[in-house]
Amino acid sequence: MKAIRISRPTQALVGANVGVGLVIALQLLFPAQPNAAFAATESENTAALPEFGDMNLSPPQMSQLVEMLDRPIFFVDRRMPVPPVETAPAPPPTPLRLKLEGIAIAGGARVAVLRNLNDNGLLQLAEGESHDGWTLDSISSTSASFSRGEQTTDLPLDPDAGGRRR
Repeated sequence: MKAIRISRPTQALVGANVGVGLVIALQLLFPAQPNAAFAATESENTAALPEFGDMNLSPPQMSQLVEMLDRPIFFVDRRMPVPPVETAPAPPPTPLRLKLEGIAIAGGARVAVLRNLNDNGLLQLAEGESHDGWTLDSISSTSASFSRGEQTTDLPLDPDAGGRRR
């Protein structure tokens, strides 16, 4: 049989590992004892520590820390910053989704016939009546005037809507 050849660097690494293993084994078997100089300084340090005996070492109650909570140290003016009040913008007003289909004026009563563009239904409103927050203010022979708060809208009557022929 042929002998296995191990290179020199590998032999050195194996030898170093064996040496480290022996040092660790010796420290585990014979732990180091503190020397006399270290023992003398340790006894002086323990003598310098105060005896607490029956002193209460618990933290103070939160009620005793109210002033510290009111005046935090991490802010320049020692006051908690007030978070800005964010108000959501008002939603845009819904536009008038009606189309004037016809006008009926008979004996002093005026009625507008309107098509609701949301559901394609017909709607009849007299002057002063409301729909979706819009109030029908006036009806003329050619248009209907609606208002909601400051907004006003005039719906014209399409002149060709009723008499259109093909």
